[in-house]
Amino acid sequence: MRQPNNKSPARDALRRKIIIHKSKAFTLIELLVVIAIIALLMGILLPALTRARDHGRRIVCGNHLRTMGLANVLYADDCDGWYVPIMDRSLGTNLYWPSNRLFRELVGYKPKNVTVKEGWNAPKEYLCPSDVISNKQAKDTQWNNWLSYGYNLTDWYFSDWFGIGYAGHKTTTVPSPAGEMIFSESNDWWLWWWGANYKDGWDVLGQDTITPYKQVGTDGPILYRHSEGVNLAFYDGHAEYMKKEKVFSKEAWDAKRPGMWSTFTHYPPTAEEKSRLPRPQPTIPTRPR
Repeated sequence: MRQPNNKSPARDALRRKIIIHKSKAFTLIELLVVIAIIALLMGILLPALTRARDHGRRIVCGNHLRTMGLANVLYADDCDGWYVPIMDRSLGTNLYWPSNRLFRELVGYKPKNVTVKEGWNAPKEYLCPSDVISNKQAKDTQWNNWLSYGYNLTDWYFSDWFGIGYAGHKTTTVPSPAGEMIFSESNDWWLWWWGANYKDGWDVLGQDTITPYKQVGTDGPILYRHSEGVNLAFYDGHAEYMKKEKVFSKEAWDAKRPGMWSTFTHYPPTAEEKSRLPRPQPTIPTRPR
């Protein structure tokens, strides 16, 4: 009897297709290797992308601080050498720097944002992009000012500045404008040296609102939003980025060496030093606020 021909061309072609199909399929081990490689690449790339994003936000925030610093210099040019005051009650109203009309115009806020009623808030495009509270990307636990930056009140902190009714320097009372800080990142309209104490404040609370910082004794805080660092603006108009360890040193605090935080040599200031704080007449500054 004649046996079937197992070596027919059709059968050989079918066998080759099966072999090729099997060779193209992934084994379980190969699939796991591919998944592991993808996971490894994601682990390498995601931190780099996150750092790039955070660096971009830091640059935007630094530009905001630089604009504010330059606006402060222009303000002094327009107002007989007086920098924008942190607070001015000399005309019988509580005007604080966020609602200072001339300063807001010099910064570049849109006309609709220059009324006193809106003075506690900044337009969204002038907020720090990493400020999740003021950008309302996170729920605020307590009341808050919707702005990302505070004014350095350190020189007036131990003075009767509410009684004086005015807190603000002039060009003749800031001996080293490039070395004296005026604005930085905060959750309140004012900040001071001890508020930069990251061990009691930022490291515990992170991005939170005003009251929690007051409750732990670091009111008037600096918030280190950018990779544990912060942008600062100085009286000469320039801005810098610094890590938190450079912004606040417990050793400097204990040695009473305020550095960029104060125009005084000692801190707390002596009575003679406090007497040098400027006290303008009600007609100063000369331009409308």
